[in-house]
Amino acid sequence: MRKLSIHWVARIAVSLAVVAAAILFCFYPAVTLGILLTDGKLKREGQSRLVPAWFNALSGRYADWAEQCLESGFARKQTDVAGTEWPMFGSVYFLVTANELQRQGLVDARSGRVRRAVDKARDVVVSPDTATWVRAMWGDDYLTRENLFYRMLLIMGTAAYEEITGDTQCRAVMSAQRQSLAAEFMRAPLHMLDDYPGECWPSDVVWAVAALQRAAALEGTNHNEVARAVMASLDGPLNVAGLPAFKIDKVRETFVEAPRGCGNSGILSFAAELDPVVATRWYNAHERDFWKQNAWLAGFTELLRGSAESFSDIDSGPVIFGLGSVASAFGIGASKSVGRADRAAVLTMEAVACSWPTPFGFLLPMAMGKVAMGGSCLGETALLFSMTRPNQTHHTQPFTGGVPLLVWIMLLAYVTTGALLIYAEVRFWRRWRRNRKKET
Repeated sequence: MRKLSIHWVARIAVSLAVVAAAILFCFYPAVTLGILLTDGKLKREGQSRLVPAWFNALSGRYADWAEQCLESGFARKQTDVAGTEWPMFGSVYFLVTANELQRQGLVDARSGRVRRAVDKARDVVVSPDTATWVRAMWGDDYLTRENLFYRMLLIMGTAAYEEITGDTQCRAVMSAQRQSLAAEFMRAPLHMLDDYPGECWPSDVVWAVAALQRAAALEGTNHNEVARAVMASLDGPLNVAGLPAFKIDKVRETFVEAPRGCGNSGILSFAAELDPVVATRWYNAHERDFWKQNAWLAGFTELLRGSAESFSDIDSGPVIFGLGSVASAFGIGASKSVGRADRAAVLTMEAVACSWPTPFGFLLPMAMGKVAMGGSCLGETALLFSMTRPNQTHHTQPFTGGVPLLVWIMLLAYVTTGALLIYAEVRFWRRWRRNRKKET
């Protein structure tokens, strides 16, 4: 009798676990997709009303990761590209997203759990450990010449932190870097600077100038001259068929790689802050040459639409049916920044549908972030960063079209899987009840 009791207690526990799993991992994502499909704010503005809740939930996970990262010296021990860049990159994403949501009045990042995460993000950004890899490449003077990627993130992160909190403890570093980097831009050939020795990426150049402008605004000034010079180069000698080149050789003053989807979407995440007219023209070219949509799915391709070549790398992320995961994920922010809520809404629906949203976060970005970057929260942070890019134009094109079948298929898959799990348990207990009746 005792063994039988233990057996049934265990079986009841299994049933409860299955029901809980069905609710959390099947019905919850289905409800989330249902909300997105009826989200008027998403369709009008390109940003879902669920974003603040997602960010608040992310904050605790990010703070825990950042604390562990700092205590373990994670950034100091990495040798691969993702492992070295992403502690800094992900933390700046977090700070810029918190800054934007606070600007929108949707999140108070000055207190509570979010403030703890903001402070941890600042600590990661200014930590000497985070600069280990660039110091190895540029030497001890890594803060005084080029090294654009790291210095851009340092400026952008500290500027976001100061605007969020009003705390000027990073002002000296931010201001010194802002002024020295702006002077380097004006002296450089075509106003381009290298991320790493011999590697110049226009996407990071645009982000760097946006960082300069954000930091300068905190000090009551601007770098409009730098912005005009950089945009003129990218819209002139470094422009390929209406878009900035993906990679350039600044010494020879020519491009090395033609435009790619991930680079275009990355550039457009901030280009409208520098010149919304030029950015809108670049976006139109990006849409013309890289946007792909049919009844099943939509997104930005990594290579020119219709290209027979299959290509993916660490920058593009996985490429599926020609669509670039990075190009499409950052395409949300690229679209939002020039008022294309119609594209941003579609991409958001697809991204969430394929991300497996749960109360514990977006499971697939979390898994990819853990494998590729050592932090399960970093992929989700990048996605929320893209979803919160502000519209820099005076118009918005709302979403009025049909939803790709991919979204409906994922919704059906979540509902069906959850229903099957529940049905299996109900069927078991019905059979058990019938057997009990026969026995009595």
